[in-house]
Amino acid sequence: MKKLIVLLMAMLIATSAFAIVDPDDNMMGFYFDTEADFPCVSGVNAYDTIPMYLVMTNMVADELYGFEVGYTIEGSAMVLSTTFDNPSVIDVGEAGNHIVGFGSPTVTAPVTFLATLSVMYMDTALEAVGFTMHGTIPSSIDPAYPVILLADGELLSVGLSAESGYGAEINGAPCSVVATDDVSFDGIKSLYR
Repeated sequence: MKKLIVLLMAMLIATSAFAIVDPDDNMMGFYFDTEADFPCVSGVNAYDTIPMYLVMTNMVADELYGFEVGYTIEGSAMVLSTTFDNPSVIDVGEAGNHIVGFGSPTVTAPVTFLATLSVMYMDTALEAVGFTMHGTIPSSIDPAYPVILLADGELLSVGLSAESGYGAEINGAPCSVVATDDVSFDGIKSLYR
């Protein structure tokens, strides 16, 4: 019976790997592909520069007027530049904080690109580098959490594609980013009631 429980838990963890766009509404994440499937990339050599995309998935609003998100980098990498997909952007954040307003709204889609970060991986030992998302400093809401600005001026706190640990990772073997999943321990316990 214990082996069955371990097997079931392992299958649940395996199914939470990123293979499709996050199914939840209003989710923000970093990805290394344009389909918002892969928050991890491997085989990156020291001093390579790769694109990392800041993406919103499954927006419930038709238009986006701005956003706030902060990030930290754990390991030897740096963001060389950030290019926003909306040409009318004003970013008043600095160094890992993006406090962004749009002069004209961004029309949303199942996968809405907010920015492309040009990341230089600098670890000569080829160790893992992680990116963690959080609220900005200063933040428009308390407690600080990533937010989007809607048409009526409402700030909406958004979910993160990875709720704990790294939101994206370079050369992590295996990838340690764990997707937010609607399967919970309560769901597993209900199998035994």
